[in-house]
Amino acid sequence: MWGSLMMKTLQPHRASSGTRRPPVARRRASLCVLALLVTGSPARSQVLAMASPNQATLTVKPGEAIERDVTVSNLGAEPVRVRVRLMDWTLSEHGEIGLAPLGSTAGTLEGVLRFTPSELQIAPGGSGRIRVRASLGDSGRATRWGMLLSEVRSAADGHEVGPSAVTELGTTLLLSCIAADQVHAEITGLSARALGGDSVVITARVRNTGLRHLFISGEATLADSQGVRLGGGSIPSGLVLPGATRYFEWAGTAARAPGACLATATLDGGETELMVGETGFIWPAAPRPSGASAPPGSERAQR
Repeated sequence: MWGSLMMKTLQPHRASSGTRRPPVARRRASLCVLALLVTGSPARSQVLAMASPNQATLTVKPGEAIERDVTVSNLGAEPVRVRVRLMDWTLSEHGEIGLAPLGSTAGTLEGVLRFTPSELQIAPGGSGRIRVRASLGDSGRATRWGMLLSEVRSAADGHEVGPSAVTELGTTLLLSCIAADQVHAEITGLSARALGGDSVVITARVRNTGLRHLFISGEATLADSQGVRLGGGSIPSGLVLPGATRYFEWAGTAARAPGACLATATLDGGETELMVGETGFIWPAAPRPSGASAPPGSERAQR
């Protein structure tokens, strides 16, 4: 159940001598796909590779182009072949990422991003570079996103007997013509519920109302009616796509207190002001230990 919600904004504190930094630190989440697939047994030599960066944000002015390199490193003892392709991806309200065919989503990079080469060979201990070039026009979506996938397999495939080992590396690409300081988000819901015992979960629902993607980080707290902190901690950071809604949760233990408590979520989305949501919470009655005597008047007559 979503409780009554009160919203307010806070100005972030400036760090200075003798002043503590606020509990909300801006962090940047990273989305990446790294899978090692080995079919059959026994397999050939294991493929060891790495792509860098695993996430890149490209900010470009309309009508202009921007270029960036993605490096694939061969960490194994055998030469490898790399095949590169671009795919769409989706992000659920709870942070699960899923791949989709290129051109199948509203935020696709199809037609606005190209890369070269599409195939390359890398010697043991060596690396290869993939050049990404992207641009956005004056019309269409202001922010796009996709996944550059590099399929890495042994260069000896087709010449050896036995199943092959394949590693697939993903670099998340975010492209926008909106400046990083022009982001907008709001807390649209806040709830607090008991999980049992002294455990509680505080959940904030955040909507990205701007045209650029943003990253959310923050902290949740639970306090009694006098403002005494009962528990809380950092909320794992995450990405919110333009126009999308995302849930952010903190779960942990907190001291019990009688009467009404106040659950608070303080979130940083990169704007000048912090987002703050508050909602009431009342601890449920603690279960009576097994074997404890019943309260007066509750005994049933025995026949």
